[in-house]
Amino acid sequence: MSSSKSKNKILIGIIALAVVSRLIVSTSPALAVIGKAFPQASATQVESVATIGDLAAVISALIFGKLLDYWNFKRLGIISVTILALGGLSPLIWHHSINNLLIAGFVAGLGAGGITTILPSLQSYIYHGEALANMLGRVVALENGSSMVLLFAGGLLASQYWLHNYYLFFLALISLIIVAFTLPNRHPGQETTADMPTSPQIMSRKTIISIGAYMLTASMMVFLEAVLYNKNAIYIQHFHLGTPVLSGKIMMLDGGAAIVVGLTLKWIRRFFKQYLLAACYGFTLIGGILLLVWHTSWSIGLATFIIGASSATMLTTIPYILSNLSTAKRYPLVMGGFSAITSLGFSSSALIFNKVVPIFNHNILQGTYQLQIALAAIMLVVLLIMANHSQLQKILVK
Repeated sequence: MSSSKSKNKILIGIIALAVVSRLIVSTSPALAVIGKAFPQASATQVESVATIGDLAAVISALIFGKLLDYWNFKRLGIISVTILALGGLSPLIWHHSINNLLIAGFVAGLGAGGITTILPSLQSYIYHGEALANMLGRVVALENGSSMVLLFAGGLLASQYWLHNYYLFFLALISLIIVAFTLPNRHPGQETTADMPTSPQIMSRKTIISIGAYMLTASMMVFLEAVLYNKNAIYIQHFHLGTPVLSGKIMMLDGGAAIVVGLTLKWIRRFFKQYLLAACYGFTLIGGILLLVWHTSWSIGLATFIIGASSATMLTTIPYILSNLSTAKRYPLVMGGFSAITSLGFSSSALIFNKVVPIFNHNILQGTYQLQIALAAIMLVVLLIMANHSQLQKILVK
């Protein structure tokens, strides 16, 4: 892509996809009132309304990652956004049981998984090297900035009636129109840029293992961040801190943190260097401690910002690392795997925490934060040990 006009046109499409890429989490401020609307539903079922979409995204990310080898960006973008809209809008006419909401969330997640797989490949199609790293940061900032607004709007709508939350999915229809007119009729294997950087042509076994390890590192971070989406509304209700509106405002801080990270990532990377990933878990550890020992709106707000910033840094940095490790031909498939495994981390969080925590603590809320702290501490130690014995020095120290 050498034409500036063509790049700008594609950039508009990227923006349209990024804005709706996290629509499926906009239901999280409504979880407490959804639980009241369906008292027969278990806590895991209610929490899964906001997270089951990421389970579906595991499936669609792998599929779309492979389809990018054969189908063009425009076709896959239209399919993804259409599925997202159908799933997200269906509860407006089909909402008689919690299972209706879970099925709708699953369908919407299939579309969201396609979008999150397409986005990094689309960015790598028109940007390379340091420009790609910076653009990945800006798009994450945009995704989370949009998510911040959506969560706030979701809290306002849920405070009126929980079903109104699903009106937000009409945004997907607007995105669909933009995507249809802006995305290119080409796939990642058709780059024509003459100044594309040289990339590896063959991935060694060691490289493949490294790619898998970085994916798991990102997945664990999302697994821990999902606690915010699964428990914040319940935390606020349990400690009588406010209404779903407050939950929506608090979750805006998760998106706000990502905006800050996206705009300052270059300097964050220079400061922490090869210890950047370890620092992400260090700050997540601090956030978990705040949630465990200090029960105020200030503590949950500060913890949400800290953990959100850590996750945003991780989810921006690892795709850049993967772009340096994988071949250009395999990058879409690698990013499909990345999207799948991070989605699995998010979607499995509620289920695993609710199954494991009762083993050592009958207070689910307290035990959740204890387990979050323990896992963050383990990852912190592992990444500190590995920081000087991996590709991180070569890629991040510049």
